[in-house]
Amino acid sequence: MPRRNLFVAVLVSADTEAVKIRSRTLNIVLSYIATLMLRALFLTVRVRHIHVAPEGTPYVKPKGTKRYTFSMWHDQIAMAVFSNRTYNLAGLISQHRDGSYLADSVQIAGIRPVRGSTSRGGMEAVREILSLPDHHLAMTPDGPRGPHRKLKDGILFISSRSGRPLVPCGMATSRAWRFPGSWTDLIIPKPLSTAILIAGTPVVVPEDLSRDAMKLWCAAVEAEMRRLDGLAERIVAGDESAVAEIDRSQDPTYFSIKEPDQQSLAA
Repeated sequence: MPRRNLFVAVLVSADTEAVKIRSRTLNIVLSYIATLMLRALFLTVRVRHIHVAPEGTPYVKPKGTKRYTFSMWHDQIAMAVFSNRTYNLAGLISQHRDGSYLADSVQIAGIRPVRGSTSRGGMEAVREILSLPDHHLAMTPDGPRGPHRKLKDGILFISSRSGRPLVPCGMATSRAWRFPGSWTDLIIPKPLSTAILIAGTPVVVPEDLSRDAMKLWCAAVEAEMRRLDGLAERIVAGDESAVAEIDRSQDPTYFSIKEPDQQSLAA
């Protein structure tokens, strides 16, 4: 195996189904190795982080009491976790055995793992998040089983119940390796590349959304994440005008979602 591929195989071993290591000690050792190697790699990456709310980012030490839910895609985990130091951040990670590898890595990186998903341990995860009022929460709404970059409503449920405004995120890198998993690639920026991370305009998710309204919210969050990814790609390419398009706090159409009219739905 070429040296580069061997290097990356160690990096991604914490988040692939191909690796089924039953030794807890070996899992932790590999997680430490992967974390240290990723930390070293990201020291060579030029990272630019843009955020709308002054404390609506996990990369700024919070001074107030407000905390947020950050929504990012599963293939962007490495960029989100290792590009900058995080503060007061918890990450929702699947209770599936594969999630144990990722939980070890993020904990080593200084992020508190909360185990659960929409299919397993969801209510337990909500209770744990409610017991951590000082922590932000990061979630990958298309994980851990996909489909790729399709938002599930669990992030809306947890954001609304925990009282943490939801922050759609977008990311891009100028040059990257993409390593296939069971349903999505993992994006790893190459040395000396540029990475753009955007934390968009926070939005408060109502607690009492109907099933039909939840679908509209899912579509809206997914669309905003795609928009921010596109802006990040433009910035990476040198288009600074894209920066002015990030903040939508003065946009009256931003998440102006109303409950669907039942008569129109029936029609």
